[in-house]
Amino acid sequence: MAGYELPPGHPRDMRVGLVPLGGGMSGQQSQLSSHMSQHMAGGKNTRPISPPIIQCGISDEELVTLSVRDLNRQLKMRGLNRDDIVTMKQRRRTLKNRGYAASCRIKRLEQKDELEGEKSKEFDDLDKLQSDVQDDNVKMREEVEGLHRKFEALKRFAAQKKISLPPEFDQYH
Repeated sequence: MAGYELPPGHPRDMRVGLVPLGGGMSGQQSQLSSHMSQHMAGGKNTRPISPPIIQCGISDEELVTLSVRDLNRQLKMRGLNRDDIVTMKQRRRTLKNRGYAASCRIKRLEQKDELEGEKSKEFDDLDKLQSDVQDDNVKMREEVEGLHRKFEALKRFAAQKKISLPPEFDQYH
């Protein structure tokens, strides 16, 4: 898709599965075009995937990049009939819409990757905080146990030396 392609190898290359625009048609595309023509001739109200290419010397890339004013001038200069002009304008709109859709897909995928990265970072930060809290709890528990051992040792010392302790110390066992 001229004008909307990414550099080869770019991680956001979305060209897979796109039907090539312009140039000759493959056998499969020709069959598809023929099949669509039959549908339209049969009275069905279906439209082809994209308007047909009018051989007037304007490439799809030019069609998308030309301003409306320049396009109108080019179409008039080439002596196209009204139906061909309408078809070319429809094709231009289709190509532009494809470009916009591709841009939106790329932007959405980039945004998704960015948000997934932020989410991953948040989970890492949460894991680190939980680990820090656990480490702090272990240290505090060890400190409390150490203070409790010291308190019990002081109580034993006081009992050996027959030192009376205030009654509020009795509540701590």
